[in-house]
Amino acid sequence: VTHREALAGLLADPRISTGVLSTGGRSGRPFAMRIKNRRGRVVSAQSPYHYCYKPSGSFLGVLKVAPADRATLAAQDERLAELVVDPPAEWRTELAYKEIRWRHSLARSVLGAEERAAADGADAAPPEREPVDLFELEQVELPPDVTAELQRRLLAAPEDAVSLSLVGLVRAGVHLNNSYLRNLFWARPLSRDGIERAAERIVEYDEDKALLDSAVKGADGFFTTFFVSPYSRYIARWCAHRGFTPNQITTVSLIVGILAGAAFAVGERWGLIAGAVLLQLAFTLDCVDGQTARYTRQFSKLGAWLDSVFDRAKEYVVFAGLAIGASRAGDPVWALAGAALTLQVMRHAFDFSFAASQHAAIAAATPPPVEETGDGFGVPVDPTAAGVAARAAEREKAAAAAAARKVTTETAEELEGPPRVPLSRKVLGYWHKLDRLGALVWLKRMAVFPIGERFAAISITAAIWSPRVTFTVLLAWGAFATLYGMAGRVLRTLVARR
Repeated sequence: VTHREALAGLLADPRISTGVLSTGGRSGRPFAMRIKNRRGRVVSAQSPYHYCYKPSGSFLGVLKVAPADRATLAAQDERLAELVVDPPAEWRTELAYKEIRWRHSLARSVLGAEERAAADGADAAPPEREPVDLFELEQVELPPDVTAELQRRLLAAPEDAVSLSLVGLVRAGVHLNNSYLRNLFWARPLSRDGIERAAERIVEYDEDKALLDSAVKGADGFFTTFFVSPYSRYIARWCAHRGFTPNQITTVSLIVGILAGAAFAVGERWGLIAGAVLLQLAFTLDCVDGQTARYTRQFSKLGAWLDSVFDRAKEYVVFAGLAIGASRAGDPVWALAGAALTLQVMRHAFDFSFAASQHAAIAAATPPPVEETGDGFGVPVDPTAAGVAARAAEREKAAAAAAARKVTTETAEELEGPPRVPLSRKVLGYWHKLDRLGALVWLKRMAVFPIGERFAAISITAAIWSPRVTFTVLLAWGAFATLYGMAGRVLRTLVARR
């Protein structure tokens, strides 16, 4: 049970040949089968009998298969059908583990609901809860309706053929893209009462508002998120209702960008201010074209290419206009302009080459066969009390080995216990933990100097000061962003190789 537009996003998008309807949020948890995405591609998937290590999203039960991949699908499904008749012991174990994980997830929800109810009746908010351990979860009594839903899911899980088909395609190395649910409604009921409840809930959704909110990128830059998207989405809806296409808006954005460069080339104060205003208008239209495409589902490879090329063209025309204007004003900055242009071209080349290398590495990886429960990314976790005790014993052993290293004169090879965690992995782990602090997330997004911040820096410095200040800021911030980005990519590469 979902909105028509949620299905259209997968079925009608020409950029997705073979793909899935998915979400990165909490929709469907704990019962939706989980998936792992890398660079927009599904690289691991759950089924009732298969494990997904460190998933990043949920599969919502809709699979689109291109004609070129259907022979692979048929071959994998035939093998899976043979295995399902008499599942291997590892498959049965994984299905039993899913029951435990689902129950633990439901128990956490019950505990959270109880704490929220207690907080509503108290004068002050309760202190932050400590992490819940397995033994506390085992003692939680689930409400009858929750228990009944859990039992329905367990009975239905072995017949979830579509998730098995997805695992088969992933394990065969097929390239699967994602179409995201966004803020639309979704439910996968297993009873007539569940269907009726979903039918009642879906009509309560404001579908147009959900589509409009979803048209804005979820992980954009600071300037774009807080200073452009709050109003640009309404311009996108206005354009969509009047028949303007995303490619038309992209073309208008380029024209306005060229006018901004011409205004900068005048070299006088009014020209710098006019150029700054026009550049921000061009950037707003640049946001509007993508939001219109997402709002109306008008995607095309031509549109993506035009958007990328025209963005670069606007930026380089503005650089030229600023340099010409400064020269006409008696302050030649050709060297600074050339350096800024060279740096930005290098950054774009680094970005595209790194993305291409990542896609190539993902395509070259060999996934395990469908017979194996694990996905090759990590060892499945035993959620039982015995598994918890075993992991605790391993941690104690590792701690003892680490303590022994400090006092012994023996070599590392002679010591028992796991090896030390590489420095690169530690640094990257600490860096990801900073994402829990909201303000630092935005600082990290600003540090890479995305296009919104670049255009804002150009407009502000040119309108208030001069092109020389503009190019100095572009060089300083751009150099820092280059070093920052390269350091992060080197770290991720080192961690991936280990």
